[in-house]
Amino acid sequence: MNNIETKWLRDFIMLAELGSFSQAASARNITQPAFSRRIKSLESELSLLLIDRTKTPIELTTSGKQFKTTAESILFQLDEEIDRLTGSSVQGRHTVRLSAAHSIAIGILPQIHEGIFNPKLNTNLSIVANEVDSSIERLIDGKSDFLFSFYDDRLQVAPYRSIYLGRSFLYCVSGVDEQGNALFDLDRDSDIPSLDYTPDSYMGRALKRAHSSLTHNTISTSSMSDLNKEFVIQGKGISWLPDYTIRNELKSGKLVILSEKQPVPLDLYVYRYVSKLHPSCEAIWNQLIKISPIKELHTLDTKLI
Repeated sequence: MNNIETKWLRDFIMLAELGSFSQAASARNITQPAFSRRIKSLESELSLLLIDRTKTPIELTTSGKQFKTTAESILFQLDEEIDRLTGSSVQGRHTVRLSAAHSIAIGILPQIHEGIFNPKLNTNLSIVANEVDSSIERLIDGKSDFLFSFYDDRLQVAPYRSIYLGRSFLYCVSGVDEQGNALFDLDRDSDIPSLDYTPDSYMGRALKRAHSSLTHNTISTSSMSDLNKEFVIQGKGISWLPDYTIRNELKSGKLVILSEKQPVPLDLYVYRYVSKLHPSCEAIWNQLIKISPIKELHTLDTKLI
């Protein structure tokens, strides 16, 4: 692989982003036949099929998605070193791309700030919070360096690596009255309004696998646990909520756990491709290894129930 040219890498990344040979060739200011020859030359040099040309728009193969991460890392390092040598770098910061499920972005990332914020690395974090499945797709498509999410079979094997962050739990919770008592009692009322998760959301699927449900009186469905939490606090009904999102509300007495329902476990991970990343990404990864698992995830059931 001694004959790979950097322009081929930039061509490949442009093609991966645009999904069209003609558009990518135009963006790279060369003819489409010449552009296609460059991509074929890259594939030949790597002895890998990077592009699935049967799809419209074209898609990356599994090898292509993995190599995109490698190519971006190589170009990032090259560009930064050139900027350093020529003195043209203003901040000299490398952008580390993180994707996370909504609830994890809010409830977990602040707990591991020492792992992802390191002044010595001089990095800029680009954090995209999304639904779980969308966040996973960002990693698979090479649009994120790290993914903070839940257990997923696809990401537990090559070409991915993972760090176990700890076990969380979904608890059935209720809002409270003026005396601090639960607004709802499952033992006395089997028709309590419930705020459920959409069936195709990660939480919805996790609850279905655990054969856990609330009541038949579903008044709202959502893929966002934070939205369900606000509705529960307002007294609209009961819901399953991750422990790391309700810690403060339990301490302040805004929410109470309904012990009639057994908690549902959720395992949290940070994922990446096996490909070598930018040195600043590797430094963050090594720091995350040191601080995992997150001890705070194991304290809710002993202190607040």
